[in-house]
Amino acid sequence: MTSQALRILIGTTKGAFIVRRAKGDGEANAWSVNGPFCDCWPINHMIGDPETGTLWAGGGGDWHGAGIWRSDDEGESWQLTRLTKGTKDEWAAIDPAFADTIGWSDESLPFEKDFSQVWALGSGHGSLYAGTKPANLLVSDDSGESWSRVDSLTDHPSAESWNPGAAGLTLHTIVFDPAHREKM
Repeated sequence: MTSQALRILIGTTKGAFIVRRAKGDGEANAWSVNGPFCDCWPINHMIGDPETGTLWAGGGGDWHGAGIWRSDDEGESWQLTRLTKGTKDEWAAIDPAFADTIGWSDESLPFEKDFSQVWALGSGHGSLYAGTKPANLLVSDDSGESWSRVDSLTDHPSAESWNPGAAGLTLHTIVFDPAHREKM
């Protein structure tokens, strides 16, 4: 990030926000808040690449389905990669007037209804990862344009015995071993 000394990425139930403090400005009130971004989708997690300025925001819910938003211009504009369908897709499929109102088009999504939210994002070892609710681990090797499931987690022999926490069965943290590419 070249133009800002400090940037805080905030995901909320009302969208994504970016809080910035201008570089070299010593005044305590030199903060700016920008947003909401991501069409006011619920956003659970945001990450950024300090070298390129690329930002990612993951979220969704029962209404929208799950998706990952990407900004290549430090938050000025955002593009959505939808991963699953939500209730709005069901409604729009049976109500053409509603579909027209929201600008809906019937599209095939890579995971259809397998999960409802992206809960966590992580970037490491040249790939972008996403944790979902219910717990799945996804990977993208093209900066979030396309996604595939990491089956070694989903198909793990112990998966049937996993117990959900207060938020349900979510994959909510992604941590990389910087010394060993094959370990997360």
